[in-house]
Order: sequence, then C-alpha cells, then structure tokens
Amino acid sequence: MGSSFHLGAGLRALRLGVALAVACAILLPSTSASAAEPAITIEPVYGFNPLIALHQGDAGSAVTRLQEALRDKGFYRGEINGEFDTATETAVITLHKFLDVSRTGSFNALDWIRLALLPGPQIPIRWDEPDRVEIDTTRQLLFVIRNHRVAGILPTSTGSGGTYYSVRNGRNVRAATPHGDFQLNWRQYGWNCDSITGWCVYNYWGFTKFYGIHGYRNVPAYPASHGCTRVHTWDSDWLDDYLFIGMPVHIWREVPEVPPQQPKPLYQAL
Repeated sequence: MGSSFHLGAGLRALRLGVALAVACAILLPSTSASAAEPAITIEPVYGFNPLIALHQGDAGSAVTRLQEALRDKGFYRGEINGEFDTATETAVITLHKFLDVSRTGSFNALDWIRLALLPGPQIPIRWDEPDRVEIDTTRQLLFVIRNHRVAGILPTSTGSGGTYYSVRNGRNVRAATPHGDFQLNWRQYGWNCDSITGWCVYNYWGFTKFYGIHGYRNVPAYPASHGCTRVHTWDSDWLDDYLFIGMPVHIWREVPEVPPQQPKPLYQAL
C-alpha cells in the first residue's frame, strides 16, 4: 500500500449505496425556501440533519449550519453570517472540486451526506515535512499543511495550457504551471504590477523566478492563469498567517508516491 491517502473501494461502494438510496427518496418543498426559488428538502435520513439544497442568495439557519460544516472541513474561511454569499459559494465549489464532481456553486441536498462522509484529502504523506503546500493541478486545489495537519483547502486556478503572446519574451509561449518540488523563496506585499506586462497580482509568494502563488480578482474553477497559482484575494490574506519563506511547495497532477522516511538508528556505532 502506498504512502498516500486513498479511499478504499469498499468505502466508495458504501457511500455510493447511501447516496443512491437517498436519491430515491421523495423530494418535498421546504418551508424555509427563499423568495426567488423554493429550496428542496429530501425526506429525513437517519443520522443526518435535514438535507436541504441551498443556493446563492439563501439565508437562515441552514446556511449557518453549512458555513460551520465547510469551515470545520477546511473549505470556508469567511464569516459565519447565515448568508449564502460569494465566499460561501466559492467554498461549495471547492468542496465539489475536492470530491471531483460537477463544480457548481449550488449546494445540493445530497451534498450534506458527501460532506459528512468526506474522504481523506488524497495527498502524499511527507513525514519529514510537517509544514508545506501541496498543489493538485487536476482538482485545482491548494492544500496548506501545518504540523502534519490540513489547515486549509483553497480553490486555485493554475496554467491554462494554452498559448499567449509574451510581451516579456517577444513571442508566443505556453501558459503552463511548473510541476515538481519547490520552496517559497521570496514574496511581495499587497498589490504589485509588472512594469513590462502590466499584470497586477496580490500578496505574491514566489517559488521560482517567474512563478508563484498570488491573489487575483478572477479565479475560475478551471485552469486559466499564465502559469502562476491564483487564489482569491481573501484567501491570499488568510495565507499570510500560514506561509513562510523556505516552506516546501509540491505541485503535481497525480498523487505522488513518497517513500517512507527511514527510521533513525537506535544507537550509534562506536
């Protein structure tokens, strides 16, 4: 068995069975529906709170419960205000990325079960790196690890894979994010604009000479950058308390197999 977190086939089958069973339940209109569009509730399922679908613009105790649940799982870093706002919608999209399902901003009734039965993060175990950043370019997620624990799961947008004309290089280049093992080696505070390209980025953390992690106003749910790792500006502010110069950064498409750390000898030879 590899050194990565993987979801067992049996557990997958169990969760699929639960989801299919609930999907066969009768859908009833909820009394806590928003004015624009009635919310939908699935009949109660033993062991779960009411399974109510939520969308941007909804408000109330169900949204508060959702925000708290998303916060506890590392997806939400906003205010617990009971309002399904942009930050809440972004956290729902991040959850859907994590689960590798359709990346919508609507929280489906069945998502309550998915959230409660959330699998492991499916990132490599690196026993010799208690603090690090893992960037999964397939799911478009950035994991912040502190003291061997996932401190936050952030949505990101990496290199689009397309081509664009580079003013700096005077030719067409590919918008690709470098993959491999790096470390944060320099940073900039606040908004900074490149004097050559005119591009402006926020709270930049560089892991190569030309690529880094930074806040940006547009962070879609798919790869769209010129090669850097975009995060939302509010997430970039949150990162300030967790990142540091010298912190390892690992970027990959598939979960890499990392050999276990060699045990230290019990004694030194004389």
